Amino acid sequence: MLAMQSSAEVEPTRRINGLVFVVLLVVLGLGASVALYRWKAGEVGEQIRADRATLPQDPPARLQRWLDDFGDVIIGRALEQLRYSPDQHWILSHTVGTERNGATQEIWGVDLEAAQNPVATREELAVVVHLPPARKLGQGAITGDKALNVPHFDGPEAASAAAFDADERVRKIVEWMLAKVASSLGRDVPGATLVVRTEAAGG
Repeated sequence: MLAMQSSAEVEPTRRINGLVFVVLLVVLGLGASVALYRWKAGEVGEQIRADRATLPQDPPARLQRWLDDFGDVIIGRALEQLRYSPDQHWILSHTVGTERNGATQEIWGVDLEAAQNPVATREELAVVVHLPPARKLGQGAITGDKALNVPHFDGPEAASAAAFDADERVRKIVEWMLAKVASSLGRDVPGATLVVRTEAAGG
Protein backbone atom coordinates (compact mmCIF):
# COMPACT_ATOMS: atom_id res chain seq x y z
CA MET A 1 0.00 0.00 0.00
CA LEU A 2 1.36 3.38 -1.08
CA ALA A 3 2.15 5.77 1.68
CA MET A 4 0.13 8.96 1.65
CA GLN A 5 2.01 12.24 1.25
CA SER A 6 2.11 14.34 4.35
CA SER A 7 0.48 17.73 4.26
CA ALA A 8 3.95 19.30 4.41
CA GLU A 9 4.88 17.66 1.11
CA VAL A 10 1.82 18.91 -0.83
CA GLU A 11 2.58 21.99 -2.99
CA PRO A 12 0.42 24.98 -2.04
CA THR A 13 -2.16 26.07 -4.66
CA ARG A 14 -1.20 29.35 -6.34
CA ARG A 15 -3.91 31.97 -6.09
CA ILE A 16 -4.11 35.42 -7.64
CA ASN A 17 -4.73 38.17 -5.15
CA GLY A 18 -8.36 39.34 -5.58
CA LEU A 19 -7.49 43.04 -5.53
CA VAL A 20 -4.74 42.55 -8.13
CA PHE A 21 -7.21 40.65 -10.33
CA VAL A 22 -9.78 43.46 -10.13
CA VAL A 23 -7.12 46.06 -10.91
CA LEU A 24 -6.01 44.05 -13.94
CA LEU A 25 -9.59 43.84 -15.19
CA VAL A 26 -10.06 47.59 -14.77
CA VAL A 27 -6.78 48.36 -16.57
CA LEU A 28 -7.68 46.02 -19.42
CA GLY A 29 -11.16 47.53 -19.62
CA LEU A 30 -9.83 51.08 -19.67
CA GLY A 31 -7.25 50.19 -22.27
CA ALA A 32 -9.89 48.69 -24.52
CA SER A 33 -12.15 51.71 -24.00
CA VAL A 34 -9.36 54.14 -24.87
CA ALA A 35 -8.47 52.16 -27.98
CA LEU A 36 -12.13 52.05 -29.05
CA TYR A 37 -12.55 55.78 -28.34
CA ARG A 38 -9.46 56.68 -30.39
CA TRP A 39 -10.63 54.50 -33.25
CA LYS A 40 -14.13 56.03 -33.25
CA ALA A 41 -12.73 59.54 -32.78
CA GLY A 42 -10.53 58.99 -35.81
CA GLU A 43 -13.55 57.88 -37.85
CA VAL A 44 -15.60 60.89 -36.72
CA GLY A 45 -12.69 63.24 -37.44
CA GLU A 46 -12.34 61.84 -40.94
CA GLN A 47 -16.07 62.24 -41.51
CA ILE A 48 -16.00 65.87 -40.32
CA ARG A 49 -13.06 66.64 -42.59
CA ALA A 50 -14.85 64.99 -45.51
CA ASP A 51 -18.02 66.97 -44.79
CA ARG A 52 -16.11 70.25 -44.58
CA ALA A 53 -14.46 69.54 -47.91
CA THR A 54 -17.91 69.45 -49.53
CA LEU A 55 -19.10 72.72 -47.98
CA PRO A 56 -19.70 75.55 -50.47
CA GLN A 57 -17.11 78.31 -50.46
CA ASP A 58 -19.73 81.02 -51.09
CA PRO A 59 -20.60 82.36 -47.58
CA PRO A 60 -24.42 82.56 -48.02
CA ALA A 61 -24.54 79.04 -49.50
CA ARG A 62 -22.21 77.79 -46.77
CA LEU A 63 -24.46 79.32 -44.10
CA GLN A 64 -27.57 77.75 -45.64
CA ARG A 65 -25.84 74.37 -45.61
CA TRP A 66 -24.96 74.86 -41.93
CA LEU A 67 -28.56 75.75 -41.14
CA ASP A 68 -29.98 72.79 -43.05
CA ASP A 69 -27.51 70.22 -41.69
CA PHE A 70 -26.99 71.39 -38.11
CA GLY A 71 -28.61 74.70 -37.22
CA ASP A 72 -32.26 73.67 -37.20
CA VAL A 73 -31.56 70.79 -34.80
CA ILE A 74 -29.20 72.76 -32.52
CA ILE A 75 -31.56 75.74 -32.22
CA GLY A 76 -34.60 73.50 -31.72
CA ARG A 77 -32.89 71.62 -28.89
CA ALA A 78 -31.84 74.87 -27.21
CA LEU A 79 -35.40 76.19 -27.27
CA GLU A 80 -36.66 72.88 -25.85
CA GLN A 81 -34.34 73.31 -22.87
CA LEU A 82 -35.84 76.75 -22.18
CA ARG A 83 -39.41 75.43 -21.96
CA TYR A 84 -41.12 75.99 -18.62
CA SER A 85 -42.25 72.34 -18.60
CA PRO A 86 -42.65 69.44 -21.06
CA ASP A 87 -46.35 70.32 -21.39
CA GLN A 88 -46.03 74.11 -21.30
CA HIS A 89 -43.73 75.28 -24.07
CA TRP A 90 -43.30 78.71 -22.54
CA ILE A 91 -40.31 80.99 -22.18
CA LEU A 92 -41.28 83.12 -19.21
CA SER A 93 -40.68 86.88 -19.25
CA HIS A 94 -42.36 88.12 -16.04
CA THR A 95 -45.31 87.74 -13.68
CA VAL A 96 -47.80 90.29 -12.37
CA GLY A 97 -49.95 90.09 -9.24
CA THR A 98 -50.57 91.41 -5.76
CA GLU A 99 -48.81 88.33 -4.38
CA ARG A 100 -45.88 86.46 -5.92
CA ASN A 101 -47.03 82.98 -6.88
CA GLY A 102 -50.56 83.75 -5.79
CA ALA A 103 -53.55 82.05 -7.41
CA THR A 104 -54.39 85.14 -9.49
CA GLN A 105 -50.81 85.91 -10.56
CA GLU A 106 -50.54 86.57 -14.32
CA ILE A 107 -47.85 84.64 -16.20
CA TRP A 108 -46.29 86.37 -19.22
CA GLY A 109 -43.91 85.19 -21.90
CA VAL A 110 -43.67 83.50 -25.28
CA ASP A 111 -45.51 80.33 -26.28
CA LEU A 112 -43.21 78.28 -28.52
CA GLU A 113 -46.22 76.33 -29.78
CA ALA A 114 -47.07 79.47 -31.78
CA ALA A 115 -43.59 79.76 -33.31
CA GLN A 116 -43.29 79.55 -37.08
CA ASN A 117 -41.94 76.43 -38.76
CA PRO A 118 -39.04 76.44 -39.38
CA VAL A 119 -38.21 78.58 -36.40
CA ALA A 120 -34.89 79.69 -37.96
CA THR A 121 -34.29 81.03 -41.46
CA ARG A 122 -31.38 82.62 -43.30
CA GLU A 123 -31.32 86.26 -44.34
CA GLU A 124 -28.10 86.97 -46.26
CA LEU A 125 -25.38 86.15 -43.68
CA ALA A 126 -27.72 86.09 -40.68
CA VAL A 127 -29.51 83.13 -39.11
CA VAL A 128 -32.73 84.59 -37.74
CA VAL A 129 -34.61 82.84 -34.92
CA HIS A 130 -38.28 83.84 -35.18
CA LEU A 131 -40.34 83.92 -31.99
CA PRO A 132 -43.99 84.86 -31.48
CA PRO A 133 -44.72 88.01 -29.44
CA ALA A 134 -44.84 87.85 -25.66
CA ARG A 135 -48.34 87.75 -24.16
CA LYS A 136 -50.27 86.64 -21.10
CA LEU A 137 -49.98 82.86 -21.00
CA GLY A 138 -52.06 82.01 -17.95
CA GLN A 139 -52.33 82.60 -14.24
CA GLY A 140 -51.30 80.90 -11.03
CA ALA A 141 -48.10 79.95 -9.24
CA ILE A 142 -44.89 79.01 -11.03
CA THR A 143 -42.27 76.71 -9.55
CA GLY A 144 -38.98 75.07 -10.43
CA ASP A 145 -35.54 76.32 -11.50
CA LYS A 146 -36.87 78.26 -14.49
CA ALA A 147 -39.07 80.35 -12.19
CA LEU A 148 -36.28 81.52 -9.86
CA ASN A 149 -35.17 84.54 -11.89
CA VAL A 150 -38.50 85.58 -13.40
CA PRO A 151 -39.18 89.29 -12.64
CA HIS A 152 -42.38 89.91 -10.65
CA PHE A 153 -44.43 93.10 -10.46
CA ASP A 154 -46.73 93.48 -7.48
CA GLY A 155 -48.53 96.16 -5.50
CA PRO A 156 -47.29 99.66 -6.44
CA GLU A 157 -44.96 98.13 -9.04
CA ALA A 158 -47.79 96.45 -10.95
CA ALA A 159 -48.28 99.57 -13.06
CA SER A 160 -44.65 99.27 -14.22
CA ALA A 161 -45.46 95.93 -15.84
CA ALA A 162 -47.20 97.74 -18.69
CA ALA A 163 -43.90 99.43 -19.59
CA PHE A 164 -41.84 96.25 -19.16
CA ASP A 165 -40.46 94.99 -22.49
CA ALA A 166 -41.37 91.32 -22.31
CA ASP A 167 -40.22 90.71 -25.89
CA GLU A 168 -36.75 92.04 -25.13
CA ARG A 169 -36.56 89.90 -21.99
CA VAL A 170 -37.35 86.73 -23.98
CA ARG A 171 -34.91 87.69 -26.74
CA LYS A 172 -32.13 88.15 -24.17
CA ILE A 173 -32.86 84.72 -22.67
CA VAL A 174 -32.70 83.01 -26.06
CA GLU A 175 -29.56 84.97 -27.08
CA TRP A 176 -27.89 83.85 -23.84
CA MET A 177 -28.85 80.24 -24.54
CA LEU A 178 -27.47 80.41 -28.10
CA ALA A 179 -24.34 82.45 -27.30
CA LYS A 180 -21.93 79.54 -27.89
CA VAL A 181 -23.76 78.58 -31.08
CA ALA A 182 -23.45 82.14 -32.37
CA SER A 183 -19.74 82.18 -31.53
CA SER A 184 -18.99 78.90 -33.32
CA LEU A 185 -21.16 79.95 -36.26
CA GLY A 186 -18.99 83.01 -36.79
CA ARG A 187 -15.91 80.76 -36.94
CA ASP A 188 -17.48 78.26 -39.35
CA VAL A 189 -18.86 80.94 -41.67
CA PRO A 190 -16.89 84.21 -41.45
CA GLY A 191 -19.22 87.18 -41.19
CA ALA A 192 -22.25 85.11 -40.18
CA THR A 193 -24.39 86.22 -37.24
CA LEU A 194 -27.30 84.84 -35.23
CA VAL A 195 -30.29 87.12 -34.59
CA VAL A 196 -33.24 86.50 -32.28
CA ARG A 197 -36.41 88.29 -33.35
CA THR A 198 -39.94 88.47 -31.97
CA GLU A 199 -42.84 89.43 -34.20
CA ALA A 200 -43.80 92.35 -31.99
CA ALA A 201 -40.23 93.71 -32.10
CA GLY A 202 -40.00 93.54 -35.89
CA GLY A 203 -36.23 93.07 -35.65
